[in-house]
Amino acid sequence: MESRERNPRIYLVASGKGGVGKTVVCANLAVALASEGQRVLVLDADLGLANLDILLGLTPQWNLRHVLERSHTLKDIVLTGPAGIEVLPASSGLPHLADLPREHSLAILQALGALAHEYDTVLIDAPSGVGVGARRFIELADELVVITTPEPTSVTDAYALVKVASMERPELKQALLVNMAQDAEEGRRTAEAVSAITQRFLGFPIPSLGFLPWDERVPLAVRRQKTFMLSDPLSAASRHIRLLARQIGAPREAVAAPPAVEFQWPNRIKKWLNINGEEPRS
Repeated sequence: MESRERNPRIYLVASGKGGVGKTVVCANLAVALASEGQRVLVLDADLGLANLDILLGLTPQWNLRHVLERSHTLKDIVLTGPAGIEVLPASSGLPHLADLPREHSLAILQALGALAHEYDTVLIDAPSGVGVGARRFIELADELVVITTPEPTSVTDAYALVKVASMERPELKQALLVNMAQDAEEGRRTAEAVSAITQRFLGFPIPSLGFLPWDERVPLAVRRQKTFMLSDPLSAASRHIRLLARQIGAPREAVAAPPAVEFQWPNRIKKWLNINGEEPRS
């Protein structure tokens, strides 16, 4: 059967601070989207401190380091994970990868741009915080999904991320997901609090994607290196992640050729390389 070109949605899943369950959300959202019939690619964008493969119980033979060394292509390192999701693993324990030279960055992004057309949805698991490691991928996303918890420090850092993203790309769609809420009321209050802050200081409310409840089966699944979507499909967390996947939307229709998407990638790459004010070379 001839493979069709896709017009992928590219979501950057990010958080203002660590410890809010961002990677867990990203992995389980990927599984939920795949269960809805989508072909999903997940990129571990924490290039120096990767953990997505560990969370999924995968053992990569190759990763982005080998792509940078030009011993393998991006397609070579793709792993098949649970529910058929496909994963691009990064490297762990090599912090210098978090600040790639220009030519290495350009090579990876061009390869990712070409590979993305084979998928309905691309999820990018961003490094935590608002440093260059996270900001570089803001230029590549169609939408930013900001993960927060009800804790005040997490709410403050979520606002900081929204602010930075709106400065980098004012037109970027952003949405908030509250994780580890005790109940629907706490999830609603947290989302409203963040939205009120962004409205007051940035001039716009951030839409809410709802909440994921605190569920003791989630950390159990993490320790087992499983997704809770598959290990406990009837859990409260699984029910809510399925709702999130359906909210994000169904796969886009196939396209005959993707010239518009191919045109967007070079422009986004140029902006990404120019984050520190350095003019991209021609």
